[in-house]
Amino acid sequence: MGIIKGKGRKRWLLLGIIFAFLLSGVIHVLSPFPTREFKTDRLPDKYEIPINTGFERQGKNQCAAFSTAFVLRYFGQNVQGAEVYAKIPYKVPISGYVLPKGIVTYFQSQGYSPAIYKGDLNSLKTRLVQENRPVIVLVGNGLFWQHYMTFLGYDDEKSELYFFDSGRDKDENAGITGNRTMTEDYFLKWWSNGLPVFNNVYITVEKRL
Repeated sequence: MGIIKGKGRKRWLLLGIIFAFLLSGVIHVLSPFPTREFKTDRLPDKYEIPINTGFERQGKNQCAAFSTAFVLRYFGQNVQGAEVYAKIPYKVPISGYVLPKGIVTYFQSQGYSPAIYKGDLNSLKTRLVQENRPVIVLVGNGLFWQHYMTFLGYDDEKSELYFFDSGRDKDENAGITGNRTMTEDYFLKWWSNGLPVFNNVYITVEKRL
């Protein structure tokens, strides 16, 4: 009887070790987790980053790399989305989708300091205005689809937000910054993307000193 109990304890111990190993692996792949911030700063009614570094059309599930390349071109690097996608880490097997950690890790490898935050629309706008740099956002619908875009401006009077979206074939914004416009309500619907922890998130980037 004691032998049977001993085998049972060993089995549970082994299962516990396996579970702890798997959990630590999941945490490593998903980290860094977003930092919560909710800013209430007074903002201008309208703000745009007047840039046009070329609106590339992505390949399947390559939006992370193309958004990353767009931001790098803003900082003066001559880089294309396909080039970044070939090197960016933390791709999901089979689908090729890139986890947020992949974006963060790639920017770090290029000498930048990225940070991922979780907040509200005012926080997102505040980051754009205060830092005067593009901000990468993640929108989607749970496990059905997720998509990275780059936030570039807004107009409160029109309740509009302006983005670079590598999933679009052409510039839909004419004289407005970016190549895609969304109403605030439409954006908020998809920004609350159905993912635990990683909904309402945005990634900021700055050069290291």
